[in-house]
Amino acid sequence: MMNCFPVLYQDELFYSIAARYKRMCGIFSKKALYRDFCNTEERQIFMYLPLHIKALVGNLPYSTKITESYIINNHTMYPYLTSFLSNDRADIIYSEMLAGSKKNLLTYVGANSTNSRFDKHLKYCNQCYKEDLNKLGESYWRRIHQIPGVLFCKKHKSRLIESDVPTNNNVNDYFCADDVIGNSIITSNKDKSLFEFYELNIKYIEGVECLLNSKVQRKDNSFIIDYYLSKLREKKLASRSGSIYMKEFLKEFKEFYPASYLYSMKSYYDCDNANNWLRLFIRKDKKSKSVLRHILLMQFLGVDIKDVFKTNDVEHKKIVAVINKPRLDIGERKEQWLRIIKENPGATRRQLKDIGKGVYTYIYKYQKEWYHKVTPIYENIKPKGDIVDWRERDKKCLKIVRRVVVELLSKPEKPIRITKNKIRRECGITSYFKSEKLIKTHEYIDSVVEDIDTYRRRKIKWAIEEMNEKGIWVSVYKVHQYAGFGEVKDEVVRKMVEKIIGE
Repeated sequence: MMNCFPVLYQDELFYSIAARYKRMCGIFSKKALYRDFCNTEERQIFMYLPLHIKALVGNLPYSTKITESYIINNHTMYPYLTSFLSNDRADIIYSEMLAGSKKNLLTYVGANSTNSRFDKHLKYCNQCYKEDLNKLGESYWRRIHQIPGVLFCKKHKSRLIESDVPTNNNVNDYFCADDVIGNSIITSNKDKSLFEFYELNIKYIEGVECLLNSKVQRKDNSFIIDYYLSKLREKKLASRSGSIYMKEFLKEFKEFYPASYLYSMKSYYDCDNANNWLRLFIRKDKKSKSVLRHILLMQFLGVDIKDVFKTNDVEHKKIVAVINKPRLDIGERKEQWLRIIKENPGATRRQLKDIGKGVYTYIYKYQKEWYHKVTPIYENIKPKGDIVDWRERDKKCLKIVRRVVVELLSKPEKPIRITKNKIRRECGITSYFKSEKLIKTHEYIDSVVEDIDTYRRRKIKWAIEEMNEKGIWVSVYKVHQYAGFGEVKDEVVRKMVEKIIGE
């Protein structure tokens, strides 16, 4: 049972509460802090989605009015990160936060992907810090300042400053805001970059505030996508049947948001890339989608976030029935077709079809027997093909293969082994790929294909790099599992992992 507990400040990050309690009680050991908070010496006070909240509330002084729900909804990132999840999934996360979990909850909510991660260090507003010292005698870390994409302090209209306190899940220590900021105080933020996008970012921040401070009625992903489609129709960017005019949509989104702002929000995209995030974002699938990008899209569509969650009905795809009424009767159609045949002697059926498309379609659909009776058949003799310039083809093929190999090696997901068949499939070259006349192409392929050991080493290094980036403890067993080798049975692989970890 705790004898004291800090006053909880408005929008204070749970990590900040733990840091102030540690300083208040003069605790030096992290394990002692964990025992006071969670009745366990295991690391459970994570930066954004802390665990064992039920145990913490049970340890608070008897006179406290602090509840589990109050802490989770007002001092953690739970309201923000679960806004666009199903009720079932959000309830699972809530339960895990109450009781404790072995899961990485940030990964579970989709906040550990490259474009959804929190910033690497805690951020603060210099003016807020000064006000806190004058009013409270201390300062604290604010939740909203840590949200991805929040670039400014809305209250003071100033750029946020990055501290030296890391935000990964492997929390090494708990630092009070005034202890950190006081040692590196900046009297004024002279960095004026991005101020031209201040109004855009303030609109985004208002959306974040809505998710943090309002208890929204969650909608499933299918409903949200239908809502977006209905708004795209209003902007003339989608058809009545629900088909999105993708080229115009991508172009207008980029015109609405300047490129440098999209870069700052980790949401820039290439319109020519068939797999850019905006194309994939409006698909109906079960993947967790970035909250930041939901807000960006709503801002572009000109909708209030509260309205999205208050809406119960949305216009789904409309089935549009088109009834074509022929302008000419069947006799006139036949006369037209006979005229086309007469005016194009020697033409093949394919050529006649191209010449009289509308007439052909109607005749073939309703008068197929008559069509075959009157339409002549001529063979389309193809001219003998040109002699292949294999030297030029080799150059082009080599260029394609080089590009494919670079793309395979630079993919962020688990490495794929570079083999001849894999290169061939990715290039889409089948008929002449194995030709011995592609000399330089095959020389290059032989130089880049991976034997099993080379591939294993690359996969191990990728796994270690990913684990370090996500704050996962690196051990032989964990690297073995993360890289996808299965159980640690292969002695060769185990020794290879040990050697690379030790490098």
